[in-house]
Amino acid sequence: MHHMLHRKSYIFNNKHSINAFRIKDRQDKFKFFKSMNRANVIATLVIVSAVIQQGLSDPAIAFSAVLSTNTHLGNDDAIKYDKVLTNLGNGYDKWCGHFVVPKKGVYVFSCSVMATNPNHITVGIIKNGKTILGVASQRGWESSSRIVILSMDKGDRVWVRRLAHDRNIMANYNSFSGYLISTEK
Repeated sequence: MHHMLHRKSYIFNNKHSINAFRIKDRQDKFKFFKSMNRANVIATLVIVSAVIQQGLSDPAIAFSAVLSTNTHLGNDDAIKYDKVLTNLGNGYDKWCGHFVVPKKGVYVFSCSVMATNPNHITVGIIKNGKTILGVASQRGWESSSRIVILSMDKGDRVWVRRLAHDRNIMANYNSFSGYLISTEK
């Protein structure tokens, strides 16, 4: 399939990457989208649109962070993703694991989780103390990820915390990311 795609990629989950591409014909387009399920197609289109729009907004607000070591979590502990890959706008704080919204708007947040073998774990994306979305690794060494789009006010906080099951997660297989896709006046 690489012969029909331009090689610039944007990672959006643990199974697929978004490719900025020119498709030669309808058959190639059908083959590409057939390989993805409907939810991933929709997520892909939303993210590609967001990436394009975000490139037009000024200034860019985005963060992405992973764990640098295997981590043991306590009850309801916020996960402190300490290896910061991107922090445009300085909204992410690696010491507490929270993203503090610097500008009112619509944001995309994603989280991936992997438990240690043979356990499973459930974590959640939290907004201002309320669980918005659960993310579960059902078996050890299995990775899972979820994406959510949220309307946020300046000063709102988003983080990931342990919700249930095991307490141990695997280093850089666990990530937390977010970015602004649209500002609200």
